[in-house]
Amino acid sequence: MHHALLIPDVRAHIFASIKEDRQLGRCTFAMLARTCSALSEASLDVLWSELDSLRPLSSCIYAANTVSSSDELTIEANDDARPDFSVFDKYAHRVRKLDLSGQQRFLRRNGGYPSLTEDLGALLYYTLNSPLLPNLRHLAWAPGMGLNLLRHLLGPHLLSLKIPSHRWSSASTLFALTKIPALCPKIKSLTLQVHSWDGHIDSELTQSSHCISRVISSWPKLEELDCNPMTSEGVLRLSGMKSLRILRLHVNAASVIELPPDSLSFPSLHTFQFQTDTLDTAITLMKAMESFPKSLKIDVFAGRSRRGTCSPEIVGVLLGLISRDALSHELRHFSLNLPLLLGDNPENVSEILRPLFVCELRTLSLRMSSPFTLGDDDLEMMARAWPLLEELELIDLRPRVATHTPPPLPPPPPPPPPPPQPLNPQLPLPPITTTGLGQPNQAPQVVTVTIPHHMPMPLPLAHAGQANQFLYPPAFTVPPPVFPVFPPPDLFFPVRSRTAELTFHGLILLLKICPNLYYFDLALDATKLDDLQGDRPGGGVCNRLVKYARLIDSPIGDPEVVARILFDILPELDPLAGPNALLPVLPPHLPAHNMTPQRWNLVRQRMMDFRHNARHGTPQPVSEI
Repeated sequence: MHHALLIPDVRAHIFASIKEDRQLGRCTFAMLARTCSALSEASLDVLWSELDSLRPLSSCIYAANTVSSSDELTIEANDDARPDFSVFDKYAHRVRKLDLSGQQRFLRRNGGYPSLTEDLGALLYYTLNSPLLPNLRHLAWAPGMGLNLLRHLLGPHLLSLKIPSHRWSSASTLFALTKIPALCPKIKSLTLQVHSWDGHIDSELTQSSHCISRVISSWPKLEELDCNPMTSEGVLRLSGMKSLRILRLHVNAASVIELPPDSLSFPSLHTFQFQTDTLDTAITLMKAMESFPKSLKIDVFAGRSRRGTCSPEIVGVLLGLISRDALSHELRHFSLNLPLLLGDNPENVSEILRPLFVCELRTLSLRMSSPFTLGDDDLEMMARAWPLLEELELIDLRPRVATHTPPPLPPPPPPPPPPPQPLNPQLPLPPITTTGLGQPNQAPQVVTVTIPHHMPMPLPLAHAGQANQFLYPPAFTVPPPVFPVFPPPDLFFPVRSRTAELTFHGLILLLKICPNLYYFDLALDATKLDDLQGDRPGGGVCNRLVKYARLIDSPIGDPEVVARILFDILPELDPLAGPNALLPVLPPHLPAHNMTPQRWNLVRQRMMDFRHNARHGTPQPVSEI
């Protein structure tokens, strides 16, 4: 063992590199725990620090307290023996995070179908110390499970509790909720989503929902909250929490209809996100906000029956409320997810966002399910309104369509082979020898036998003792796998439904006016390359902050020209990295294919060549375009 392994910083660096390998990381830690005495305890801490099921812990109880039915003497001796908790105690104190919200993924991955109640029941079969996991910091409960079983996992060191979906039961839910704050008083992050059984909120549930807000308010150090208040009183109670910094709400008209204007203060709020069903509900909630935090995200999901209020004018009213008193609040990050708006004509994005021009935004994300337009002049107007912009996303949420791209021209046919030369009858034929058949002074030659595809393979004959065996192939044979046929990568590729109107001229202006920009998602028309085919197409504009951007679903012209433009204005950009990364490795039963457009692959390769030449001092060839 090297003494460097005893240095905490060196060990932390080694473990960090092992954790990056998601496929073999856990196997590596398991091998270190078994083979390296210096790293055994630290490896076990990492292995057991995060669990997504109780099955590993319950297996410790099963293995230590179950005997084979064939050993009768052991069974009789075990009846009076005390239960063995040594294996369980060895690992239980190492668990820091337990995520039970994805039980179905665990079952599929491990090929079993155990029940959470069975595993937890095994831990409660004997008198164990409470809480079962004394050093647990983060807990995500299983959706739909009762809250009374939750108490056995709650401890004084718990900092994060997530109950993503709980079906309301007036007696048991109230009983369990009132006991939770006393069991884990240091909670800083809470997710509590309570729903009715049939989706309808009755009077009893409405009255009992006041208890939920009181329970939430009882945590004095709560900083992050995700919940669905059912009444206006519940929302008002939450607004008085001084420690709250991040708030995510799921609201409807019933939960905000009685909120007075400027009644929600949230004194320490930094991030506010809410999801609602109509734009009218969002407007009512914005009227009740006394001031706005630095980050605001609004998701409006309206069905077909509520599209009557989804119009550009209503969106303007909503954004006008957000931009009121822009000088008095510090709104810097804004995200809006809009439903399908009324009308068949595309809406101009810059006109929709004009009320926000008075805000000093750093990040902007607009997702729409309706057609919209955006030209170079509109993008320049938005950039001049927000010169400190760092992220910009304008995304079309309509279903993507498959477009036909003309396939590349086929390569020229190869030249015809020369005619065979006639055999000269005057020259004698070479003698037949046995060279290559295994003579003492000759190396053995490999004889290759080629069997035509249509020729059936002969069946091997049976030996003398196997004369009565079946010599013919079985009647039921497994047919060869039939693989799906994928289209060529550049023939059908899902692209944006909106016709791209922005060109490289607008993108260059955006980078020039907003020098702090480091990510953008825009539909760019890379076929309009006029006046951009020189050695410095960007005119001196160069942004090294942008390393990831969404470009591969944009129409593209000459890949060589596009690569030179992008390398001049965005030298650190990898157009296929981040959100545009190539598809992951396919399962072995599927044929290899790549749905990335062929021309953007060429752009990426040329940019990598340019970057390599620039770093190694290789002069770039003069453009031939």
